[in-house]
Amino acid sequence: MLPCIEMQTGDQMFGYACILLGAAPVATQLAISSVRWFFFFPIFAIPALTLLISVGHLSRTASVLTFRRIAPIAAGIGWALTWQIAEKLFVENIRAAQLFLYILFSARPSLNWAISCLSQYHTEYCINFYADNVTISEFHHHPDNFWPAQEFNRYTIRGDDYPLHFTDPWKTNEWYYGPASMTFYFWFPSLPLVIAHTVTWLAIAVILLKYSHRLNQILTKVCIALPLALYLAVVMGLTVTGFYFGKTTTEYRDGRKISENLADFWSNVTGGFRTSLTAVDYSTAFTGIVLFATSRLRSGAGQLNALYIVPAMMVVPAIQTIIYSGCEGHVTHLQPAYHVYISTEETVTFDLFPVCFATSTWGPLWSFLYFTAQYLYSSFGPMLVYSSLIYQSFIDEWPTIQNAPRTYISIFVACFTVPSFLLLYMPYGTKIVALLRYTSQEPVVQILAFVVIFFVYGWQRIEQDVLTTTASSASPSLFEYIIRPTSPVYTIAQFIIIPMLLCAKFVAIFDLLISGRDIFKHIEAGARFIPVATWLAAMIGYLIMFAPVVIVVAIASYTLFDMVVRHKLPFAEAIKPTADWMSHVSVSVTRPKPHSLAYGIYNSLLKVSYPTVLFLLFLFETFIGFTLVVLFFLNSLPLIGLTPTVPNNYRSCMLLVFVILHIIALFEMRRSQQNTEEPSRLSLYIGVATLEMAMLNGYMWMFASDHAWGLDWMPFVLILCNTWIRGTCIAIAIAVRANMIELTRPSRARDASEIYDADVGVEMDAEDDSPVIFDLARA
Repeated sequence: MLPCIEMQTGDQMFGYACILLGAAPVATQLAISSVRWFFFFPIFAIPALTLLISVGHLSRTASVLTFRRIAPIAAGIGWALTWQIAEKLFVENIRAAQLFLYILFSARPSLNWAISCLSQYHTEYCINFYADNVTISEFHHHPDNFWPAQEFNRYTIRGDDYPLHFTDPWKTNEWYYGPASMTFYFWFPSLPLVIAHTVTWLAIAVILLKYSHRLNQILTKVCIALPLALYLAVVMGLTVTGFYFGKTTTEYRDGRKISENLADFWSNVTGGFRTSLTAVDYSTAFTGIVLFATSRLRSGAGQLNALYIVPAMMVVPAIQTIIYSGCEGHVTHLQPAYHVYISTEETVTFDLFPVCFATSTWGPLWSFLYFTAQYLYSSFGPMLVYSSLIYQSFIDEWPTIQNAPRTYISIFVACFTVPSFLLLYMPYGTKIVALLRYTSQEPVVQILAFVVIFFVYGWQRIEQDVLTTTASSASPSLFEYIIRPTSPVYTIAQFIIIPMLLCAKFVAIFDLLISGRDIFKHIEAGARFIPVATWLAAMIGYLIMFAPVVIVVAIASYTLFDMVVRHKLPFAEAIKPTADWMSHVSVSVTRPKPHSLAYGIYNSLLKVSYPTVLFLLFLFETFIGFTLVVLFFLNSLPLIGLTPTVPNNYRSCMLLVFVILHIIALFEMRRSQQNTEEPSRLSLYIGVATLEMAMLNGYMWMFASDHAWGLDWMPFVLILCNTWIRGTCIAIAIAVRANMIELTRPSRARDASEIYDADVGVEMDAEDDSPVIFDLARA
């Protein structure tokens, strides 16, 4: 009994560790956002992780096999998510190498390199941190970008060129991303970074080859428990010797100049909007990490719980928030002219924190402890998790790989080492990092993953499967009913909050800049490092940007060709779960009957007949469809030069997709009116209306919260109104659909057995394959 309990606990701890470390690279970036992340993160992460954990519990496979089994046409989503994880792993190389070097440079009696201009580390433009009468204004920014800590990272750690003269207009964080006029070029890579990279990847290779059976212990003890103890030691030490709360060094860029620094995406996003986007990234939902974490749960192991993992994920960002706030006040108290321009984590970790440590008592000790913890928790641990996930994806596709692990792991390490030497560690390699940081934010695949799970397969199916495969109480208490995976509270959030913030991420990538043409400008600025013609460099940049979408479309096309053309199967087979996926249902003869809360509320409050309300809903959605058509043509006029409005071809594409889907949904709704025995035809409308509501809310959320000064209430009120109106329409459609399902159910036991016998091999309750909002599992 005791070994069995240890096995269950070990598997669960590994799953929790994977999710914690998968999110760790974003922990500091979340901490330097506004303190509102304490609100945004749980309301998104708990329902999102609950949904993914439920799917992972049913699948017990990583993302590649999971999406292929849910719907064969969605097989490419797993590989697209793996591609995005590979991008994150590649970018993480340079940050891990820098953190490793900062550990070494902290092991000395003083940290003068962070506050004093030394000949071996700095240029003649450097100004000492303690210099008097330093004035920075809107028209005079020197010594921003030339403080000692900034120059030390720029010239000593990364080996960029020394400036010969000032010609470019000042931009934020040039010390890290380089001036706009300076481009990437091939030269000898930075030797310190190469050495640090080699040490890191040798350790990863040894662990994967020789100690993979102890990976759970390495992740939990070395990469989580030890860094957490070091973080706490830093907080307690600096609370006594260095922290000063109340003042701020943070500066935000003027929104009117938002298009000036196109190479640095995160500097363009401010306020609650930035915080909400970072919270989405930190949740790791719809990235494949949660599915990988649950894939290691062996038979008999308990299910992961989002209510446990979310508070654990908030611990390190909370500690980092304290460190950031205390160091910010401390540095500002000593040098009021020192400004920090919030962007990515590196703009704080390699700038503000070294200065804070250098000017505190026992600074080298706190610096050594902090950078050691940061290296283990936010770089080395995540790189281990990402590497394991990618390796597992290839094993799932080609199982024979695990027969020669030494060969394939060596190839895997080389695939991330050689490009790093040739790209990241060259002069101005951070320009490549900036491009990949932007392209990896592309949210289309995450939205597709949500759609496949929540609409193609259906939340009601997942609810039935979860209740079938878990030992749930027949009469749960109210508290248990609210917090269990099938809670109606989670379902409401999964219909409203999750798609809204995913669509907000879409808006941030494709439609944020006031001057428009977001993708074109970011790709043009980010792809300048490629030493080819401008048009070819832009094409390569677009390919990097949309590679995940290309992967999804290519594999879906091949799947359709193979199933429909070669094997003459109907199209419906491409969106149905495979026999492997349905194996978890076959062990149960009966499945719990779903009950729609929307159906119960409708019967209690409204007396309008279902055919009448469905007809009224059809008329209202026809008006919505007409509005979408008008918006599409109005937005397309600037593309052909008929109006002076700023054009956005991606917004036009998005509106065109919604117009097409809305028209198809109206046809399906009309056919459902004519034939009440086909309730599943309303499913498309439920999904399309949910995404339309989410996209409008995403735009309004950007307008309401993308400000350093606070919340604009008018767009926020529009979010509430849109959610109320469209949410009511969706709930009515679900109630109508539930009524149709109730009318088509067999009324006699003999009828039910006849239907079951006639449909042997066909999925049970096939008419219930779409999500139902506000679902309650009937005890």
